[in-house]
Amino acid sequence: MTFYHILQSFVWGGCVLFGSMQPLPLQAIHTVQQSSTDVLRGKVTDSQGGELPGVTVKVEGTRRVTVTDAQGNYTLNVRPGETVRFSYLGMKGQSFKYRRQARANISMQEDDNMLNEVSVKARTNINAIDVRARAGVVDQVNMKLVTEKPSIDMGLALQGAVPGLLVMNTGELGKTPELRIRGNSSLRRGNVSNEPLYVLDGKIITAETFYNLNPMDISEMKVLKDAVACALYGVKAANGVIEITSKRGNSEGTTINYNFNMGITTRGRRGLKLMETSEKLELERLMRNPAAPGYRYSADYYNRYESDNPNKAQLIAEGEKLLNNLRQTNTDWFKELLRNSIYTRHTISMRGGNEESSYFASFNYTKQGGRIKGNDKEHIGVSLNLDKTLGKIGYAMISMNGSYAKVNTPVGTSNDPTQLVYDLNPYESPASGKLYSYPGRTFSDLFNQYQEKSSDKSVGVSLNLSLTPIKGLDIEYVGGIDYLLDESNKFTPGSSYSERNSGVAEYQRGILQRAKNTTTNISSNLRVTYEKTFNEKHSVTVGANFDYYRSIYDNIGTIGYGVGDINSTSAINHSITGVRRERTSGKKDRNAQIGAGLLASYTYSDLYDAYASYKRDGSSILPTDKRWNNAWAVGLGWTPSNYNFLKGNKLLTRLNLRTSYGVIANLNGVSASSTVATFSYLESSYENQRQLSLISLFNENLKPEVTKSFDVMLTTELMKRLTLNINLYKRRTEQALLDVPIPTSTGFNTLKRNIGILDNNGIEASANWRVLQLPDWSLSLFGSLAYNNNKVIDLYYAHEIYTSDDAIVPDYEVGKSYDMIYGPRSLGINPLTGYPVFSTPNGEKQASEPLTREDVVALGHSTPPYSGSFGMNLGYKSFELDMNFYYNFGGKKQFNYTYVRNYDHVKKNAASGQIDNMWFKSGDENKIYPTPFWTSAVAEDNLSRFANSRTLGNSNFIRLSMLSLRYRIPGNLLKRNLPFIRFASVALQASNLFNWTSYSESDPESGTLAGTLQPVYTLNVNLTF
Repeated sequence: MTFYHILQSFVWGGCVLFGSMQPLPLQAIHTVQQSSTDVLRGKVTDSQGGELPGVTVKVEGTRRVTVTDAQGNYTLNVRPGETVRFSYLGMKGQSFKYRRQARANISMQEDDNMLNEVSVKARTNINAIDVRARAGVVDQVNMKLVTEKPSIDMGLALQGAVPGLLVMNTGELGKTPELRIRGNSSLRRGNVSNEPLYVLDGKIITAETFYNLNPMDISEMKVLKDAVACALYGVKAANGVIEITSKRGNSEGTTINYNFNMGITTRGRRGLKLMETSEKLELERLMRNPAAPGYRYSADYYNRYESDNPNKAQLIAEGEKLLNNLRQTNTDWFKELLRNSIYTRHTISMRGGNEESSYFASFNYTKQGGRIKGNDKEHIGVSLNLDKTLGKIGYAMISMNGSYAKVNTPVGTSNDPTQLVYDLNPYESPASGKLYSYPGRTFSDLFNQYQEKSSDKSVGVSLNLSLTPIKGLDIEYVGGIDYLLDESNKFTPGSSYSERNSGVAEYQRGILQRAKNTTTNISSNLRVTYEKTFNEKHSVTVGANFDYYRSIYDNIGTIGYGVGDINSTSAINHSITGVRRERTSGKKDRNAQIGAGLLASYTYSDLYDAYASYKRDGSSILPTDKRWNNAWAVGLGWTPSNYNFLKGNKLLTRLNLRTSYGVIANLNGVSASSTVATFSYLESSYENQRQLSLISLFNENLKPEVTKSFDVMLTTELMKRLTLNINLYKRRTEQALLDVPIPTSTGFNTLKRNIGILDNNGIEASANWRVLQLPDWSLSLFGSLAYNNNKVIDLYYAHEIYTSDDAIVPDYEVGKSYDMIYGPRSLGINPLTGYPVFSTPNGEKQASEPLTREDVVALGHSTPPYSGSFGMNLGYKSFELDMNFYYNFGGKKQFNYTYVRNYDHVKKNAASGQIDNMWFKSGDENKIYPTPFWTSAVAEDNLSRFANSRTLGNSNFIRLSMLSLRYRIPGNLLKRNLPFIRFASVALQASNLFNWTSYSESDPESGTLAGTLQPVYTLNVNLTF
């Protein structure tokens, strides 16, 4: 029995059974011949002329099917006019119409992404209606570029995938990225209020579930941007939608695919150059701080403090000897503390079925090590999708997915190991005793001080029923549940330096904090759609839907003390009272949404399109009298290239224009405690009675935000080679919500109110150009650009909003973006005083003078308004090169400047060049850094609290985001040497290779010293059996 026969499966009664089968001649697999058919014979080869065994040859719309034999030959019964289709994993499918030719030889071209020949034609997501794209903005992600990018995080893998989808890295491995579609739609910051809705196979999922998806399990991903595309989801979709469709089975026999990546992750960008030992000791000498050895053991110190000591010369000699010993050490802490690590990914999947039923199953394991010892992320994912025809009227589909993700990190204490790269001195080493940079501590005191582990466990299942009782009428239902368990464990051992020096008794040392959060999303959606075409010109679609969504959030947390060095809740000392007594907290929040909607579309001769939808949603978050809100959208489309006089035009092969307008209410990030009185128990009690307290001051007049979107889109194709897409949009958020400061006499600090109007206006453009398409060579170029202009249009009660009465920097200002950085304009360093001088409306102001609100101006955007990508695909015979660049422009980031040391902090290392760039004495001109000898508390406060025009840097960057060089092993080689392998390829793949930027600190994207993305280099092997 051959390996091929061992892998065969059959489907019986909707159940997939695996086992051995009796060997059959490959030519005998086709169905029973009928007397009215002709016999068609032929041979199938690859692009190199090699014979292809196992190619599926099928007559479309029938059950007549066969596969090619070991020499690539086939025989099939066909009727005149029928279409014969050839498909083979790893090859581009081909088809032709039979016209009584006696023989048809086929040459197939390689395509390693051709894995989606599914037999079931129903939609897993019933909202993914084709008519949306005729007037709306629905962008499709190129999953090939996503799967070829080594990344453990789905969010970061999408950087540059679609114009207008901005994904920002926020820190070290395991940190949640910031994902936005067309900017922040709310004045409220954070992911909860601004991230899009995630929908997997029709069910709503959490962001954590999305980030942990395996891209190898995804068939397609769409990004919905405008009201026409999003309105079907109602109030949940005001920030846009990301629709994910998982892979399904096929009707062409069982195939097994194994995809493997193994490689390394490197340290990433160094960014800032730090001082070496000689320069650092000289800086210390100039600072004259006795706590630093460069001054303490210098001749300057002894001449000042030991001038009358008869042994001064000996002291100077001994000091110089000690300094010389320090000069022998020159530790590069970037290389010492940050490390290269391992990246590995395994994915194995199986798919198959027949015309009645099909299945897809996969297992994935991924692990990526971080730059810091003890920092890594591990992920395990499984999925199972089953499809079954229901007679001749419909389909049933079950989709199941589960994942487990774990992040380990030592980051979280005051001694962030990454920050130590910039703190520890070059003359110190891991073998050093007491450290100068951290007085009283040794190197070991800085490590093993803290452990943090977090994990996400998610499981989801959805059921889809699709019935077509009469032609044109579709009755579809999808119901699903997504469950997430998020656990965290934070442990500070009792032997850690911070605990030993905390001043508490030994039996109270050691801190353990644990939390468990569960999020359950329940989705249910019923949709009825009727489509009818009249006179082959008029196409009408009408539909209605009813949906229900419920979210349940449950949290329990505990913090205990006295655990010593035991990381277990059983070690908590329950006898401790006072500040370090054990505390337990919990929260449970439920909300539900119910909605009903209508849609209608009309198409005339593929020339004109019209679309309209209306949805009314009710939410339990709002008071009864404000519970119901509307979402509606209208759109028009025009395709001039389908006019008869333009059909067949070889230059202009497609021209399409669309426009849309719609309104959607937004309740993202709003809880019931903001609108109705919601109480929680206090820890204290009175006369054995537990006390209740309002969770927050509620606003019974609160209204949902209202998002209004207007889009104009142009798509054109030239010579079937160059495709251009341009989209102009205007998105306005009215009744924008914000937690505004209120008098503390109320017992609360803030109140959630409808406060103003926010605009996001912009342009998105993309281009794809098939430059070359020859038998041996192919070349395609692509690029995209997105510009978003975010602006506060109105604040209902003021021109600016400040967090407090004494704040001088506004949080929001009319006419400025929501993320504007404020501060004074700097004129440089005063050569006489060493303090900065600021330009104000009333003239120059010394930094030693208090700043006022009139002195600060808008300095720039923290979020870059320009983003996009560009790249290429180059093919030569069996080789394929993919390259993708990602870029951001127009943003600003405030320099950290903790590495610019003054008198008090000179014990830690400093930026190289500080001596030349810092003011030390009167008369020093053209300096960048102010005096290190502060005598004015006002000046020090002005510089530490506020950015200024000289402490900001342009955060522009271009990143080589993905590089893949793949070699497809020719089919004839596999046939001769490994006949059980149907397709094989090997590739060198890498992600986040290089950053081109003028930003002088570590990472222009996150704006932190520590958070740069790590380059990943891997070897990939892809096998299909």
